[in-house]
Amino acid sequence: MKTKIALVVGHRKGAQGAWGNAGVSEWQFNSKLAEEIKDELERRGAPVDVRIFYRDDMPGGYGEKMKRLHKRIDKWGADYSISMHFNAAGKQDVNGHEVLYCSKRGKKVAKVFDAHLDAALNNRDRNILKRGRKDRGGGFLCRGKSVCVLVEPFFAAHQDKFMPGGPMRKALRRAYVRAIEEIAEWNLPY
Repeated sequence: MKTKIALVVGHRKGAQGAWGNAGVSEWQFNSKLAEEIKDELERRGAPVDVRIFYRDDMPGGYGEKMKRLHKRIDKWGADYSISMHFNAAGKQDVNGHEVLYCSKRGKKVAKVFDAHLDAALNNRDRNILKRGRKDRGGGFLCRGKSVCVLVEPFFAAHQDKFMPGGPMRKALRRAYVRAIEEIAEWNLPY
């Protein structure tokens, strides 16, 4: 049985999150990257079933949107949910990656993503960070049946390096793919 991975594109079409120095929003950037990750995992024959999820633009606040999002993810039966973002910052001297989690199992997954980001990217390791339900990102991380992490691989001031054709795009995609392959192995019968 394949491990079910929900790639969750951060933010939504009606509120696209931070904008990077290449002029692309978090939502636009991660929509494209999620497709690339899904395609590469399929090409590699990874033991995963990947589905891309987006927040809706229906009425209601953040909490209501997270409930509806997790309801769809839970209905599909995801084992793991990876929320894809990048950090907002306009200064070139601010850089690095971090992975947020809420649960004990989430911490284990966050460590895997952090290790692969650290190996692949030439930026500062800002480590893994625990979040509670009321903390920023906690509405996603601490809800639903799947194990959730939120990945922030770089800051907006460095987006141009991670765009298609940029020097770090392949490395970023590879970090996501390898982390997903590693956590998928945990579910394989031996």
